[in-house]
Amino acid sequence: MEKPFTVRDIAEKAGVSLGTVSRVLNNAANIDPKLREQTLAVIRANHYVPLRRPRRSSRRNPAEGGRIGVLFYDTRNGWKDSYFARSYAAGIEAVCGAYRAETQFFTLEDLGGDAFFRRLARFDGLLIKHNFGPNDPGCERLNALAEVIPVVGFGTNYPHCRYSQVFLDNRSAGAIAARELIGRGHRVIAFINHNPESEMFRSRGEGFREAMMQAGLWRPELFISRKFATVAAPSPDPVPPLLDKTLERFLSYPERVTAVVVANDWGCVGLYRACIGRGIRIPQDLSILGFDNQISICASLHPPLSSIHNPLDEIGKMAAIELFSRIDAAKRELTLPISNRMLSGTLVERGSLCTLNLTADHHLIIKGETIL
Repeated sequence: MEKPFTVRDIAEKAGVSLGTVSRVLNNAANIDPKLREQTLAVIRANHYVPLRRPRRSSRRNPAEGGRIGVLFYDTRNGWKDSYFARSYAAGIEAVCGAYRAETQFFTLEDLGGDAFFRRLARFDGLLIKHNFGPNDPGCERLNALAEVIPVVGFGTNYPHCRYSQVFLDNRSAGAIAARELIGRGHRVIAFINHNPESEMFRSRGEGFREAMMQAGLWRPELFISRKFATVAAPSPDPVPPLLDKTLERFLSYPERVTAVVVANDWGCVGLYRACIGRGIRIPQDLSILGFDNQISICASLHPPLSSIHNPLDEIGKMAAIELFSRIDAAKRELTLPISNRMLSGTLVERGSLCTLNLTADHHLIIKGETIL
C-alpha cells in the first residue's frame, strides 16, 4: 500500500519547519509570504487534503470552511441526473468535506440574471464547469465574477477564461488512443468526431492526428468530423449518432480499416449498432476505442467497450484544492498567478480491442485467425 503523504513530508519538500506547515494549514497570520507560498506549492503539487479532527462541541458550524458554489453551467437538468456532473461532484465534495465547507450546486435551471450573479458573489469561492465560447456574454460575466471572488474552472480548458482551470489533457488523450492501437499492430485507423462544436472532441481529434502523423500513418480521408443525424426517438432521451454510412465508407476504403476511435463512449454506441447491422464482428473485424470510460455505457455493450479514462472525480478534487488555496491567499491579500492543470487519460482495456500481427506475406493474424 502506498504510504500516505504527511505533514512531515510537506515540511521536508518545502524546506520549512513542521510548525510552519501547521500554521499554513491553520491559516495563521504570522508566516513569511515566501515560506507560505513554498508550502502551498508542495501541498497543491501532491494533492494533500488535511484530515481535520471534528470539534468536540456539538454546536459545530457546518460552514466553518466557508461556502463554496459549484456551477454546472452546461447542465440543463438536475446535476444528479448527469454522470459527468455526479462524478465531478464526488471529488469536489470529498475535499469540501475535509475542509468542512458548505457546498451548494447550481445548473442552468437556476440562472436568474443579475440577481443570480450577485448571489454567487456572496460565496467564498466558486467552481465552474461551462462550455462558453470566447464571445459569449456568460463568459464575460464569469470573468468579471473572478475579479470579485476566487474562481476555478474544471473539466474544460478555455484560453479566454481569466481564472485557473483543471481538466483532462484531451489532446494527449487522443494521442494515447492512436498509440495504443498502433502498439497493437493496427496501421489503418479511423477517427470519428460526431460533434465538431465540442472543444473537447476537437482536441482529442488533434491529438490523434498528430500521433498518426508522427507514425507516418495519417490518412485524412479516414478522419470524419461532422454532425451526424440521430435515430428518431419517442422520448427526449439522448440517442446515439447514425454511423451506418460512415461505416460503409470505411468498408469501401482501398485499405482494410482495422480500428476506429470515436470521440466519446456515447458515439461508440452508434458505431456498435452500425456494425451489428452489417454483421461486422467486434473486435475480430474491427477494434473500437472510445473516450471517458463511462461505465454504464462501456459495460452495457457487447463486447464491453475499451475507453480512455477521464478522471472526473480527480479533476473535481484538484479543482477544489486549488480553490481553497486561492481562498486562503485572498484572505492574506496575496495574489496567485492563473494556472492550468492537466490530468492524463489512461486506457481501460476491455473486449473491443484486438492485437494484430503482420506475417511475412502481409496477411493479418487476429488471435490465430488469418484475415486477408
